[in-house]
Amino acid sequence: MTSLSESGRRDFVSQVISLMEEEKETLTAKGFDPTSRIEALRTHKTGADTAEIAQQEAAAAAKDATKASLEALSLAYNDASNLADLLSGLLGKDAEIVKRMRKFRK
Repeated sequence: MTSLSESGRRDFVSQVISLMEEEKETLTAKGFDPTSRIEALRTHKTGADTAEIAQQEAAAAAKDATKASLEALSLAYNDASNLADLLSGLLGKDAEIVKRMRKFRK
């Protein structure tokens, strides 16, 4: 069962809960009361579902943060690049400061 995917394992837990509920009378007649086990599984599943939602929200937040970071970096890089071009036009491409800036882009 460890080869099941995450969604497969979640589905397995749900199916076991459903089966135990359906067969509760049969199991009780055989001397096994599944009530506490069903409740424990429900509790575990609720915890897993809550954690999954938190994980998805964190992934979405990380994606948004990455997008914001890349956008800010793009603005900063474009501004720096424009400044380098301005200085190159103002001072000439052979000016020492322009030569030094050109090395930064390697």
